[in-house]
Amino acid sequence: MIAFGPNLFSSSLRRKPEEAPTDGSVIAGLLAVFETDYLILLHRLSHRLRSQEAAEDALHDVYVKLRSDLHISEVRNHRAYLYRMSLNLAKNNIRAHSRTTTVDDFILALVPDIAPDPEQVAFARLEMERAFDALHAMPERRRRLFLARWRDGTSQAEIALEFGLHKRSVQKELARAEAFLRKVLRRPKL
Repeated sequence: MIAFGPNLFSSSLRRKPEEAPTDGSVIAGLLAVFETDYLILLHRLSHRLRSQEAAEDALHDVYVKLRSDLHISEVRNHRAYLYRMSLNLAKNNIRAHSRTTTVDDFILALVPDIAPDPEQVAFARLEMERAFDALHAMPERRRRLFLARWRDGTSQAEIALEFGLHKRSVQKELARAEAFLRKVLRRPKL
């Protein structure tokens, strides 16, 4: 990175007339204000961007842009123009870097891994097998009523119509199925 200061630009302003920019007076005026107000711009930008390094980079980009083939027709307030130009360039730079910034390995290591470990996977499989065994140990009609309610999401009234039962009978069978499953699944494993 190039460090800027008041003395850096004085030699560049003393150019030969054939090297003058197209909009010579405006660009020369901006460069003169840039040189004299560099520290003020740096301070304001550092405060606004909360980083002196980002402010220095933005001011460097402004200087490079002013030295390029830039066409500016009129500027009312040179310092305000330079400040806004550097702020816009800094924001563009931040946006561009935010799209491509990678996560540091140290920070990534701090993110907890929520994936189950092999022991948890094995335990979950055993629990599922126990649940299926308990489900298949129920009487056929009770199992079908239970699956219609909890797997298929069928209402109790629809189950009663489908199986030709009274609604209260469906409620009793579902309660028995749930009690049986709780009892079997709470038993300690052998």
